[in-house]
Amino acid sequence: MRIIIGKLFVLVLLTGFSWFPSAPYAVEKMTGREIAPTGSITPEIQLQINPQSKDSKNLPRSDLVEFLFGSFLLFIGLTIIALSLFRWKANDLSLIFFGAFCFLYGARTIALKFLFEIPLPVWSYTHWFITYLVPVPAWLFAEQFLGKGWKFSIRRLWQIQIAFSVFAIAVSGYLHDPGAAGVANNIMAIIGILVVLANFFQPSLLWNRELKVLSFGFFLFAAMALYENIAPLLQQGYEGSILEGVGFFVCMVCLGYIVAQRFFKTEKELITLSHELETAKQIQSFILPGEGVEVENLRVAARYIPMASVAGDFYDFTKVDEKRLGILVADVSGHGVPASLISSMVKIAFASQTSHAMDPARVLAEINTILYGKLEADFVTAGYLYVDTAQETVQYAGAGHPPLYVWRGSEQKTYEFREKGIILGQLADAQYKNIKFELKPHDRLILYTDGIVEASRASGEIFGFERLKAFMKTNAGRPADEFADAFIAHLFNWSGKRSEKALDDDLTLIVADYRYG
Repeated sequence: MRIIIGKLFVLVLLTGFSWFPSAPYAVEKMTGREIAPTGSITPEIQLQINPQSKDSKNLPRSDLVEFLFGSFLLFIGLTIIALSLFRWKANDLSLIFFGAFCFLYGARTIALKFLFEIPLPVWSYTHWFITYLVPVPAWLFAEQFLGKGWKFSIRRLWQIQIAFSVFAIAVSGYLHDPGAAGVANNIMAIIGILVVLANFFQPSLLWNRELKVLSFGFFLFAAMALYENIAPLLQQGYEGSILEGVGFFVCMVCLGYIVAQRFFKTEKELITLSHELETAKQIQSFILPGEGVEVENLRVAARYIPMASVAGDFYDFTKVDEKRLGILVADVSGHGVPASLISSMVKIAFASQTSHAMDPARVLAEINTILYGKLEADFVTAGYLYVDTAQETVQYAGAGHPPLYVWRGSEQKTYEFREKGIILGQLADAQYKNIKFELKPHDRLILYTDGIVEASRASGEIFGFERLKAFMKTNAGRPADEFADAFIAHLFNWSGKRSEKALDDDLTLIVADYRYG
């Protein structure tokens, strides 16, 4: 129902662009002088607005009403544009298009001529050029609610309107007649209203109070708007009337009611969503183990930085005894709530692998079996590391994950262990292999997600594996915690991104030092 109301809401606004009084009439009204209908506004005319007319006390009543109405629309348009920019992350372009429509509509009235001492020719050209442009944001706004239209008719409508606006302005400038395309513009207005009507009225509409209020304002204004656009084509010298202004005012009142309803409803939904995301963030933080794991001769540091409130990165530890530890790092495709839900599934699947935690290949195979058939198009990469300080051995298995890096302090050299395997959750019988190697004093083990090596600058350059290995070498003397903090700070500084919200992906880093100190 909210979508239906939104469709009606847009259509009321869209027909507003059709108020097109002739430029000669507007000039005559401003100056009290009778002028030729076309071709008479030339650079030689140097008339200006009477400075006293800027004083609202000296304005005729009709001009004062027009001035106040135009000023109101200017204010509303600017306010809505500012509000839409403030809430830009909502990715809702309808506010910007509506704000632009209100601003142009207000600017096209005689409000501007009271605010500034605009030469008569300049004002006439300004008035008509704005008139040609007003429909563009109106039709763009229509597409936000009604879609592309039957056979792309609404999409084609604003595309044609842009082309027509450019053509009309160019012809008016070339002929030195600002209203040269006035008749064509009226015809475009009529066609536009009919196109929107054809896409809007459907027998499936469900009527409620909001719809009835909106339809009343729309029908009243649409009838007067069509009359004001058809009358100049049938009656030569038609000077316009206040009927459309009255209809537009009533329509704006109805529209204000609907806009207020939609705005407060949207804000309520956003507050609810924000609360739910905060709750999800807290729940996700509970399933992460932190850094409380203690294993003899092993110092572990973990850094987890989500790019949103909730993320798809995940890490966990399984402590077999005081000398044996399993470390899992996983990365779910995508971001946000869906990815966090899958990471919770990985958490549950990993928790059931305690009995064979010393076999990384089997751990990954069992997690894959649990996830298979439940992820649809999503997938999970993972790396599982098993450290045995009693036997001084390490085993590692990977499932589509970036390679494990080992800094061997005794040799001052970095080793890379790349066992990518098959991503989790896609093949029922996926098999994984263990890589086993000796653990030596002052070894440093680095597990991470691809958000680290794929971090990028504004230029598109990525951080890459080589920079990671170079940082490991130059900072080998730092303790695990200090190394982890220094690396995250270095990555942020290199990429030029100063906060989590600017990240391209979630970041997870695990640093494990053997015989630290």
